[in-house]
Amino acid sequence: MIDNDDLLYRVDRHYLGPTGLTFPVRIRYAALGLGFALFLTLFIIGRAIVHVPLSFMSFAIMIAITYVITAKVTKYVNADRPLRSVFQAAWNDLTAPRPPRRGQTVAVRIPAALRAPRSAQGGSPNEGKSF
Repeated sequence: MIDNDDLLYRVDRHYLGPTGLTFPVRIRYAALGLGFALFLTLFIIGRAIVHVPLSFMSFAIMIAITYVITAKVTKYVNADRPLRSVFQAAWNDLTAPRPPRRGQTVAVRIPAALRAPRSAQGGSPNEGKSF
């Protein structure tokens, strides 16, 4: 009989909350750390850079933005595709070379190894060489 590792994935990987006080939604363990890091980043950006006042409404908006971003990111994260590979794929997609747009001027640089020496530009190719 061939046995696979499906039993490992049947374990309930959701945080239900403290005993007797469960959350209204199921939160995966992987999303807890990511959500905390995102909220901390949003809080620092909001307070230190954008100067958002500290109020209940701003705090609720930060939590809502954190929830939406975490839900979108963890939709693609699973045991076969960890969070690091999702970020690496996004970075590769953002920094990939793009084809030129229509009408865009393209300049091609010739590597230094393929350029002719300066002394051979005006005369014959074998001028100044001894054999």
